[in-house]
Amino acid sequence: MTAERYTAVFTGLFSTKKPGEYHYLTMDGNPTGMGDSGTLRRGPPPREHLRREIPFWDLPEDCRWLVLDVYRELWDL
Repeated sequence: MTAERYTAVFTGLFSTKKPGEYHYLTMDGNPTGMGDSGTLRRGPPPREHLRREIPFWDLPEDCRWLVLDVYRELWDL
């Protein structure tokens, strides 16, 4: 079991998105290492986990790569 340290919320006009619903990715500080590799979820993001916003570049490098991979998959790029 790993602690979810980061939550990336994807906004936009996805074909699978319903009103008030977002795709969001929860991950720990090392999503490609041992343990959880990140979990893509759909629904209203859990506000209790959204403490503060940080710039994309402040994420650990492995988290940035995972966010970019999910973004490309969502937008079919």
